[in-house]
Amino acid sequence: MKISIDEDVVAKLQTLDGRQLNIGELLVCLLVKLDYNIYEVIDELLNKGVLLRDTNIPDKLMIFMKYSKLVESILLQSDKSVPKQEELEELVTTLQEFFPKERKCDSAGIPKWSYRGNKRDITNRLQKFYKLYGNQWSKEQIIQATQNYVNRFTNDKSYMKILQYFIYKDGEGSQLANELEGLDIDDSVILDTNWTANLSTNG
Repeated sequence: MKISIDEDVVAKLQTLDGRQLNIGELLVCLLVKLDYNIYEVIDELLNKGVLLRDTNIPDKLMIFMKYSKLVESILLQSDKSVPKQEELEELVTTLQEFFPKERKCDSAGIPKWSYRGNKRDITNRLQKFYKLYGNQWSKEQIIQATQNYVNRFTNDKSYMKILQYFIYKDGEGSQLANELEGLDIDDSVILDTNWTANLSTNG
């Protein structure tokens, strides 16, 4: 079974009497439609250690990080518009090689986070990037944008993002997308500088 949900479609469609559903309501209705007992499912997930109750906020549930990543991976790899893991292997390796081998230090100067990350996490971030931005940029442009970013931190790497967060970070967006849009601007500037030459040749 494959399920695809478009938020724009959810916001647009309604019942004959003008009622609508939000994403959360739609997902609950979908479970009921598929004959799942929602309360039993939640209890089972709590017993399995997939979910836990927030002790500070009544009735709020949280999901453990490893299961959150699993859910994200399932959604990404089920989407036909997102490149498969094997299609990204070479790109992942190329991007990792641009970043330092050492670890990024925390505020106390202690090496903590790997700049290059691991292949699984980087692949997941790239898949999420493609999910959000589509195929508007080529792999060659992604490589060039990444190299441009890293080259700016030759002398001081303290403010350089690790590769995983450079590609995409929840709540902050994508620095990679910013760099790619910068490439587009640079290209337009280069074209604009030739406008007098074009006039002379056409005149």
